[in-house]
Amino acid sequence: MKLYLKIALLIIVLVLSQEAICLPDNQTAVLPEETNVLYVSTNGNDKWSGMSEMPNATKTDGPLATLEGARRRVRYIKSNGLTGDMIVFIRRGEYALDETVVFDENDSGTEDFSITYKAYPGENPIFTGGKKLNGWKKCKDEPSDVTTEAKGKLWYCEVPDVFGDEIRITSLYDGKVMLTRSRSPQFKASEDQILDPYNAQPKDVRGLDWDADPVTFSREFKFRGTDLKDWDTPSDIEIYLSPKHRWLINMLPLERIDYENKTAWFSVDPTYGIRPGNAYYVENAIEYLDEPGEWVYDSREGKIYIWPEINLSRADIRAPYLQEFIRVEGVEDGTTAKHIHFDGLTFRHGLRDTWEPGDKGLQHDWDMYDNANAVMRFRHAEDCSIKNSVFEASSGVGVRLDLYCQQIEVSSSVFAHLGGTGILLSGYGAGLKDVNKYNRVTNNYIHHVGTIYRHSPGIFIAQSGHNLISHNTIHDLAYNGMIISGCRPHELVMAKPLANRREWVSSIRVDEIGPFIKHITPEMMDDWLTYDVTPIEPLLHSRENRIEFNEIYRVMLELHDGNGIYFSAMGKNNRAQYNYLHDIYNSNGYIRLDDVSGYTIITHNVGVRGSRMMQHKGPGEIRNNFAIDTDLLIARRWFHIEIDQFVLYNTPKGKGHYNQYKRFPEINMIYEFFDRMSNSLIYLEDPPEGIAAGDDLIEPDRRGDADVGLLFQDPMFDKGAMEKRIFMFKPDSPAYELGIEPIDLSSAGSSLAR
Repeated sequence: MKLYLKIALLIIVLVLSQEAICLPDNQTAVLPEETNVLYVSTNGNDKWSGMSEMPNATKTDGPLATLEGARRRVRYIKSNGLTGDMIVFIRRGEYALDETVVFDENDSGTEDFSITYKAYPGENPIFTGGKKLNGWKKCKDEPSDVTTEAKGKLWYCEVPDVFGDEIRITSLYDGKVMLTRSRSPQFKASEDQILDPYNAQPKDVRGLDWDADPVTFSREFKFRGTDLKDWDTPSDIEIYLSPKHRWLINMLPLERIDYENKTAWFSVDPTYGIRPGNAYYVENAIEYLDEPGEWVYDSREGKIYIWPEINLSRADIRAPYLQEFIRVEGVEDGTTAKHIHFDGLTFRHGLRDTWEPGDKGLQHDWDMYDNANAVMRFRHAEDCSIKNSVFEASSGVGVRLDLYCQQIEVSSSVFAHLGGTGILLSGYGAGLKDVNKYNRVTNNYIHHVGTIYRHSPGIFIAQSGHNLISHNTIHDLAYNGMIISGCRPHELVMAKPLANRREWVSSIRVDEIGPFIKHITPEMMDDWLTYDVTPIEPLLHSRENRIEFNEIYRVMLELHDGNGIYFSAMGKNNRAQYNYLHDIYNSNGYIRLDDVSGYTIITHNVGVRGSRMMQHKGPGEIRNNFAIDTDLLIARRWFHIEIDQFVLYNTPKGKGHYNQYKRFPEINMIYEFFDRMSNSLIYLEDPPEGIAAGDDLIEPDRRGDADVGLLFQDPMFDKGAMEKRIFMFKPDSPAYELGIEPIDLSSAGSSLAR
């Protein structure tokens, strides 16, 4: 029994030390003799040398106490010349950050000797940007507008003075669980709301001369009845809505309210004009705190009110205070920060980004341009890395690579329960500065991100090219799994009249684009579906990315008009290959080429169980892809489409095709939108009437040089192999004669997810 007890105690110790997420084993640290080592510990002191793991007996020397202290000590050692790699081991425990730790070009390693800040073997150091909220008291004098449901149940605490007047409390956590801020029922904007004709996608703007003076956009919002109140501090209130389109959300702070005239004003522009009847929600109003677990922040009183679900003495309530924990930043157009690495660290409780006037947006404001909204940020950096780390329970972006970033590696890390994007690569806006490239995003496990800004993707590539995006797992998102984006010609030609537009236009390098847009005419923009990006491609830097062996599933859970992998207005020769996409419904395809896409190679991808395989508004090579139990292959012809060696296979579990055949037998939506289809197979176990094995469903003039277009024949998948994600055929399958290749996706996705 004693042996069993010892084993049980050992297991408990290991679980507690490793927390809940298992990262690659680094239990031993075998270091070359020439390696320089420092230590950081929660019982350290930044006045000590940092040369030993533990304080000495007299407490006169020992480890350092903070990451900033370690950065300074490394810089001092480096000033005397590095004789080997430098490693800073960070011991277990929690490290609270009050301000961003900035590593600049003077903190760089060298080509011969790198500098690494990493977890001590077997330990899990945690960096938090949140402040603990203590001193909770039961309300004796409740706010006057408290709901009937919450009466007698509210507690409050004083907000720590450190927050001051500048930092807005927009999220709370109990440990790693985000608490629910008060939210109203769904309301509708007044029918008196006037839709701003110029606050729209530039392709939808009419009657505005391309050389006109810059226009401004309306922030006026008309509400109904008592949906909004005459609040003393309207800036505490935020309006959550999808303005005009359901592919994004806005969190818009109020600036003022004219209650008598049922009119409010936002403090920033909405992404698009608010339409009459636009659905919205009111957040952070005491009048809508009506369920257990909800809270509100009152900046005038300096208090947080909560209706607790548990005894607050057992809770660990944190208010995010710091947005950007670590920034690695060199000099723009000068010396970059380089050879700085981070390994095995955990980050929690980052502050949410609140949009402000002057912000610059990426496509559809799905994220911001060159913005300090990420826990870790590389800017004007190269040959750096973050790996084996955890970004969780945080309200902003995980990692972002801004402007000049090359040879940056983001790998083997977990991104979970973040308010914004998981990983963002964002180069300079449309222009000639193409310097965000050759980065690697590999083996990351990304799930439940975009929990606040619901449009946020797992991985976002904006104006960044020649990157490797491989073996990542992305799941459980409200919108797109992955985005690859540049800038559309409509934004380029209307950069002057729409100069005040946050989305896309604000980041355009106007002085550089002139020679590339002279050829564009209004007629071209009216017929933009046929526009060839070649003349403007030097301005579009999201080119030649390799997106491969990723697994994406259960995305598109809430918003509309999105995809597993989404491309738009990017440069040429991006390659999406060997990706496994499954269980994606309510979407416009597993993979999509949206407006004004450059030539793209889409090959050896498999989509299983979904509403649609693809949508294409641009040219490309579409070859050797499989759609299995998928409702539709494609639903609309946007662009000239040619497909080779495709397999469309539905078992009785996938009933969408049967419905299309039975409801619209004269349309045959599966294949009639293709200009050419060759050497492909389609099979339904319950075929529609009039179709039999061996029939070719494509007319000879749409088969190109091939003898076979779309053959109705069982591809004879090996079902046992399919369970292992190996999509191969039995020996006598007709696929071999058509040149269709098996697709082995057994290694797709992140090892951390498996």
